[in-house]
Amino acid sequence: MKRIYHVGGWHRNYGDFALQVGEMRMLRAASSEPLEFVPVNCQTTRFHRDLVDMINDDGDLLLVGGGGMVFHRPEDDSLSGWQFNISLEDLERLTLPLVVYGIGFNKFYFDDRGFKPQMNEHLQATQAKAALFSVRNQGTFDELVSRGLSRERMEIIPDPGMFAPAAPVTLPGIAKDEFKLGLNWAGDRNFYRFPEPWEETRLKVIDALSAAIRKLLDRQGGGRVVFIPHLSENIDSEVAPLFKERLGAAWYNVEEELPYLYPASQAQLPLFAGIYQQMNLVVGMRGHSNIVPFGLGTPVVGLGSHNKNRFFLAQIGAEHAMINTQNYPQGCSAEEMFGVLTDVLDDKGLAERLKRRFAELTAVSADFNARTVALMDR
Repeated sequence: MKRIYHVGGWHRNYGDFALQVGEMRMLRAASSEPLEFVPVNCQTTRFHRDLVDMINDDGDLLLVGGGGMVFHRPEDDSLSGWQFNISLEDLERLTLPLVVYGIGFNKFYFDDRGFKPQMNEHLQATQAKAALFSVRNQGTFDELVSRGLSRERMEIIPDPGMFAPAAPVTLPGIAKDEFKLGLNWAGDRNFYRFPEPWEETRLKVIDALSAAIRKLLDRQGGGRVVFIPHLSENIDSEVAPLFKERLGAAWYNVEEELPYLYPASQAQLPLFAGIYQQMNLVVGMRGHSNIVPFGLGTPVVGLGSHNKNRFFLAQIGAEHAMINTQNYPQGCSAEEMFGVLTDVLDDKGLAERLKRRFAELTAVSADFNARTVALMDR
């Protein structure tokens, strides 16, 4: 039995649980012996001397990521300026292999706070210390190279959320043959997601998207809009009454109809992923609302201003499948949104292209995972 200390945002978000479960699943498949994972929540854990000593003595590998860990939350009081909260001194004291796994650049488009001045130096030191260092997309790769990291020692691997398992789950009140449009909305940090005045902009985006969806449902001869929150406690569902008012009987909020799936948990992640698997199309604002359904063969459309959605769509060859609010109101009329939705649905060759791309990314992941588990044979 090998023990892996696994650092990431393991807390309350179904997207983070998807990447955690997908990553463990793929690494176990690559290993010839059992693996034990010890989760370390990066948002609540500061690495200190005693913890480093314990991990050195007890662990076989320190695994940092995946997820959008190149991200600064002032409330974390991070020593590093990103989500690996360890001093340079304690970083150097690590003696077990360190692997940085598919991390992502996670700065919000309208967040002008910047990063702590020590972040670039810390990322460079982490890369130098790591046996393997990888990011989850080309956009992150380019960003970190611009911050002084070595391009020769940095790899691009897919976000493991695309390997999350799915299990059958019942959607009460929805017929299996109904057209189902999955909709995911990110309800936190609105002031970093929309241009000011963000309340007004958000409402106009909701108006336009609702009009586009109504037109799409008319074209499809009916259907349901399945709202799929990743965060509970009315965080993502804050906007649900606005959509319900505009979409009427077509509206279906998973948090209300299947309340037993919340709060998010690793145990129920396959059931949650099973919802994405049943959709005919998913329009998603959170990164993993694009990543998870792609891995399950469901077509996706990105929504919002965050670059991580664009980075992912570029990675899978679907750059056109984006409703981009960065330059609002450009691209955000109901007619333009309807055009994006129908372009994706009507692309007869898309499913086969995405299937081939998934196979290619699976091979990249398998190669990296094999080299990761081999580090523990020491």
